[in-house]
Amino acid sequence: MKDETAALCSGLCLIHCIATPILLSMSGLGLIGSLFASEWVHVALFAPIALLALTSLPSGWKRHQRWLPSVAGFTGLLLLAAAMMAPHEAEAALSIGGGLLLIGGHLSNRFHCRRTALNEGAAC
Repeated sequence: MKDETAALCSGLCLIHCIATPILLSMSGLGLIGSLFASEWVHVALFAPIALLALTSLPSGWKRHQRWLPSVAGFTGLLLLAAAMMAPHEAEAALSIGGGLLLIGGHLSNRFHCRRTALNEGAAC
């Protein structure tokens, strides 16, 4: 369940990263666009994403012993953190790449956890 929630949060972050430049370019939506671009929104999105990644990816690795989901997820998390400190020109590319890696890591983690649970006959 954590991986599904984490993938959803990362997806919302991804939508935010794609929608913000579009909203800012539409002068009629300046207030909404500036609200989307404010720093507190980035922190509010990053906090649950980081918490979920730090809890679900290591516990998944303990279960299935596959390193790729954790490497993809933590690389994505690092890219998202870097995007918060990067110049404006690099922010979108880092955020989108990080979000995609993080979503892929969580979905891969979920897949391997469920496959391991089926093989062991235990719940995931």
